[in-house]
Amino acid sequence: PVGREGPWAGLAVNDLVANALSGAASVTGTAETPPLTGYGNQTAHIVGFYAACCALAGVRLRDSSGNGCHFDLSSHETLVANTEQMLMQWFFPEGGRWTTAIAERQGSLHWSGGYECYTDREGNGLMVTPSLGLIDKLIPWLEETDSAGDLTDRERYPDLIALVKDMAHVMATLRDWTADNVADDLFMEAQRKRLPFGAVWPVSKAVATPQVEARGYFQEREVEGYGSVAFPGRLISTEADGPAPGPPVRVDEAAWGERRKLEAVAGEPSAGAPLAGLRVLDFTHVLAGPFGTRVLADLGADVIKVGTASRNAGANTLNHPYYLSWNRNKRNICLDMRREEAQELARRLAGQCDAIIDNFSAGVLARWGLSREGLAESAPGLTVVSMGGMGNSGPWRDFVTFAPTIHAITGLTYLTSVPGRPDIGFGYSLTDHLSGVAAALGILEGVEHRRRTGQGLDVDVAQYELGLGLMGPAMLDYFANGVDPEPVANRHPFGAWAPHGIYPAAGEDRWVAIAVRGDEQWRALCDVMGAPELAGDARFATHEARVANQNALDDCVSAWTAGRDRYEVMDGCQARGIAAGVVQDGGDIATKDQHLAAREFLGTIPTEDGGEQGAERFPAFIDGQRPTTGYAARSLGADTFDVLTELLDMSPEAIGELVADGVLS
Repeated sequence: PVGREGPWAGLAVNDLVANALSGAASVTGTAETPPLTGYGNQTAHIVGFYAACCALAGVRLRDSSGNGCHFDLSSHETLVANTEQMLMQWFFPEGGRWTTAIAERQGSLHWSGGYECYTDREGNGLMVTPSLGLIDKLIPWLEETDSAGDLTDRERYPDLIALVKDMAHVMATLRDWTADNVADDLFMEAQRKRLPFGAVWPVSKAVATPQVEARGYFQEREVEGYGSVAFPGRLISTEADGPAPGPPVRVDEAAWGERRKLEAVAGEPSAGAPLAGLRVLDFTHVLAGPFGTRVLADLGADVIKVGTASRNAGANTLNHPYYLSWNRNKRNICLDMRREEAQELARRLAGQCDAIIDNFSAGVLARWGLSREGLAESAPGLTVVSMGGMGNSGPWRDFVTFAPTIHAITGLTYLTSVPGRPDIGFGYSLTDHLSGVAAALGILEGVEHRRRTGQGLDVDVAQYELGLGLMGPAMLDYFANGVDPEPVANRHPFGAWAPHGIYPAAGEDRWVAIAVRGDEQWRALCDVMGAPELAGDARFATHEARVANQNALDDCVSAWTAGRDRYEVMDGCQARGIAAGVVQDGGDIATKDQHLAAREFLGTIPTEDGGEQGAERFPAFIDGQRPTTGYAARSLGADTFDVLTELLDMSPEAIGELVADGVLS
């Protein structure tokens, strides 16, 4: 799971240990709790999406060159690359609101300081954020109930910048306001005002919304012994989707279908760029979309990022680590899409591309004539990927969401917590990363569909539905067994492993994850701990007994780990085949992770000004080599001239006229 080559090849890993080693657990939880693993076996989801992208990239390489290739995809590297601020803070220690290169656990508070979950008057959670509409929508709303406090003091807060500089006070005001109200009411009213709030819901509420009903997300299937059970639907949708999946099949009853015969074709080996020749017109911004197109660019695709001067601020500028982190290996052009001339240029560029992608609100591309329908006649093979939070249809179509919103309303926040605190949630934007890779997969699916049919696809990546899909086991437990799960911190939600936790080690805020499955592994752990008598203790003698006595079990393991070096604990357990891993933070990842060092996963890339910036590599080897390193994010419009001359055969004079008219700004 960590890669076929390197010092940790063959490491015993499960989801808990993978989250620990990758740094994901180091930023999830609070200063008062242990680091927390995210709910729902998300390692499998993240790596699965990457594996699917790699598979389709390999198919494209085979069809274009006659050569297949081998991907050595590392789950460890994949998770490290999908943990938002952990590496960003390490690479850019002075580039944001943080004061340290080590990202910290701070509960539901986003690294930006502008998203957090608070408790309402009934004890329910609400994710609130002033990230949009603070002055023109949110503060006037607070004023309606005399809850704005001194946020209306124009001497203290003359403009938005002054409010942002005092974000902690803004958030404290929102916390007090939430405490006096009802979370569900505030959520719905906020969305009516197009503010990206999200109610923190358990599974029972997450599955019962008008949006999932209208879009038919859950699919009824007959299951032996249970009758009709609702199953989560597709993670992404296209107009070419085949019939819904059939009933589940037992593994021992499954049979391989007939294998397709392939003729071997001699050719040159892969050069590490299997998507060379694929071109994408990229209208995405912030994290989810740019991360997805970065995956394609890392694999050799020509990604043309479209920016505009009116949005060249905050996370959309070279001054922001967010922009630098997610936009490497892409060309950058500038178009003022408010102008019809710019929209016409974009339509012409689309005709030279394989795909368009955006993460605007639903309908924006259509208004510019860039929808699949609008381009069907001029570019029938074009795939168009939309990444709206709620998808392109349904009563919640126009809801505004960010990752913390999606986490809240799908149950991810509720279940990634400790008992009695269903408001902690993931410490990073899980669904932004996953939605991005899902969108990349959608583009590759569209390109493969065109190869077979001549037609592109209209791909709807509803980030809400993707978030629901990540909760599949919990939702099936609810639909089939009537269980509305509660947070269990680091214990296995279905009791498959025990012990299964993150335990203190020697040193300040040092931790190690240990997961044991079965009696043989438990006896091995007792030997490693130097406590063979625990194996015969009636409280722990069987798996069922260990699950029933997890408090005492965790106490025994914690007492052993507390005075020991975390890496020594990991090594001792791994030597006996026990899944164990240090909870690594950004500094550990960069300076102590011998596996990543041996695989040269972290390095630098050249910047536009002749310098260098830190960057992680694509999390796989292709035929034994990394994909081409490439270059850092480009400044706004840096490649406009080259793109327009190369793809549209425009003259310098014609481009100069567009510049003078403000079309390219």
